[in-house]
Parts: sequence; C-alpha cells; structure tokens
Amino acid sequence: MLTENLRQALPSRFAGVLITEDTEYPVAWILVNVVPSRTPGAEPTEGDLAVLRYTLVNLYSFVEIDGWRWYQIGVDQWVHQTLVAKILPVERSAEIDTHKWVSVDLYEQVAIAYEDNTPVFATLISSGLSDWPTNEGLFHVYVRYPRTVMSGADGQPDFYYLEEVPWTMYFDHDIGLHGTYWHDGFGYRHSHGCVNLSITDAQWLYNWAADEIDLTVPEDTGAAVYVYSSGQYR
Repeated sequence: MLTENLRQALPSRFAGVLITEDTEYPVAWILVNVVPSRTPGAEPTEGDLAVLRYTLVNLYSFVEIDGWRWYQIGVDQWVHQTLVAKILPVERSAEIDTHKWVSVDLYEQVAIAYEDNTPVFATLISSGLSDWPTNEGLFHVYVRYPRTVMSGADGQPDFYYLEEVPWTMYFDHDIGLHGTYWHDGFGYRHSHGCVNLSITDAQWLYNWAADEIDLTVPEDTGAAVYVYSSGQYR
C-alpha cells in the first residue's frame, strides 16, 4: 500500500442509548450543530445558543410548513425535520422468528434492538448511498467476526480496502452491521451498502445478539434484521 494513500483515522465517540421505559414524547438526535428558530419556519435569532450534533432531544410537537415538519424541542425552540433523526420503534412482524432482532430504518438512519416486542437500545447508523443501497427486507445474521477485512469496487475510483473492521455481523450476502472507524457521519447515508455503526454501538449489538446464533451448528442463523423505510427520502 502506498504511504500517500494512508491517513489518520479518528473513530467517532458517538454512542446510542439504552431504552428503559416508554417516553411521553418522541425522542430524536440532532444531526448538525443548529441554532433553533423561535417560531416554526423562522430564521434563528442572532445570539441564541446552538444545540450540538448528537444531542438527544424530545419532540414536543410539530408544525408542517410547505410540506416539511418543524419540530419543537424546547420553549421557543423549533428545528427543521431534516436536522433530526427520530427513534421510531416498529411493531414486531409475525415473520420475525427470533427473540432478539434489529430494525434498521433507512429513512431516519436509526437502528433499534428489540427483545420480543420491547425496544431495548437505539442508535444512529449510516446505510448505503444511492448507488450502493442497503436492501430492504427481512434477513438473519448468518456469520459474525470480531475483526475482518472488507474490500470492494476493484478497479473503480471508489475502491476500498479496510483492515480490522470490528464487530461485523453479515445478514444480506456481503452487507452487514459493523463498527466504523473511518468516518463520523452517523445519521446520514455513507456506505457501500453495509450498516455502519460507531465502534461502541457495534460491539454492544455484537455481544447482545451473540446467543441468537450457534456457529457450531451448520447453517444456523442469528438475530433477525428488518430493514425498511419509515418515510420517502427526498
């Protein structure tokens, strides 16, 4: 490997949240540093303080303006819907046949871990870009690696070769959930199809889902992974 192609990687310090009880209001992450507007649709007021990226907020109400939602995150604090990623648990489908399973919402870029019908953990992800989409559907983890090599797009400008990719769980051919040390873009599409997670979150999911698969049993499968879109991306 040519040394001029090497660069320092600073892994994200972002981590998801445990879900311990139902909340009265929807919960979301702020996706960029933003100064909230004092009223829906208005420009921010000079001198007001910013809410930082990855801050967890409640969504107390919303107003729709020109087809877009503005969410209230505090007293006289409103933000545009594209600036938040909501935690939206889904109902367990009858087709899901594992005690532990994961939903991946491509619209919100949020993954949620469940035990039967109960959500227990949620985090931001980065799924595939439009040229390399993450497929929707119901899958199962079929192999796991604490560390692995990933490469693709041989001979193309977007060729990649990544060593020591941590906490990988493949569920759709070469698409998997895995830790990501090379970017901090969670909440936005960023990958060649895989579901990127922070290293902390990938390890949590990897350990949590371990008892759903027995690798000593031929063709045994692990936790179900339900990939879907809760809205239309635009």
